[in-house]
Amino acid sequence: MLKVGITGGIGSGKSIAARVFERLLVPVFYADTEAKALYTESLEVKRKIIKLLGKESYLPSGEPNRQVIASKIFNNEELLHKVNQIIHPAVAENFNFFCYLHSKKKPYVIKEAAILFESNAHKDLDYTICVDAPEDIRIKRVMQRDKVTEEDVRQRIKNQWPAEKKAALADFVVLNDGKTMLLPQIIRLHEQFNEK
Repeated sequence: MLKVGITGGIGSGKSIAARVFERLLVPVFYADTEAKALYTESLEVKRKIIKLLGKESYLPSGEPNRQVIASKIFNNEELLHKVNQIIHPAVAENFNFFCYLHSKKKPYVIKEAAILFESNAHKDLDYTICVDAPEDIRIKRVMQRDKVTEEDVRQRIKNQWPAEKKAALADFVVLNDGKTMLLPQIIRLHEQFNEK
């Protein structure tokens, strides 16, 4: 069974592309959603985060105190790296189990992740897809979706790898610019992966 990663910069439409694969009955693992859930659902992750960032990193309800966590790691590269060293292996373990569950039934699975290359998760995959769109379109999409200013979106983009860098590393690039049809591009890839 093939493992295929899908990524893209903010506002590129990687989640939309992943949902199209889902409509084609391809199992899709949403790594970012999984990472968020691990803060609450994994006792081991919780224990390690508390040890690293302190008891105040969790609310009395048991939910992560995202404001506290963000404030501690936002400008601290070392702490961010340590948090990633807790979260990424746990996400990878869950993805491996996800693959095992689908290995007998499906020719391939998709792993959707915002930081597929940055976290080196691509090294465990057979192929990678980068969903790309011009920056001005991405900015408009995020402004509408998140009800934020252009300045906010530009700041988020600045904190990510450039889209060109991701596209250059990917095996396939899907263009989601609002003019090029998305569905035929995905169906072509779907047929390719089914044949491998």
